[in-house]
Amino acid sequence: MIGHGADTPMEVFSAGTTDLDQMAIFVVDANRPFSSPAKLD
Repeated sequence: MIGHGADTPMEVFSAGTTDLDQMAIFVVDANRPFSSPAKLD
């Protein structure tokens, strides 16, 4: 399987000088929240 396991945060980053020609697809579970609420301390 390509990529990371479940519950692994990922980041897409590009620092190149050419145009991007890639696409990232994120698969989410409809029964779980997409992200956890932010906490301000």
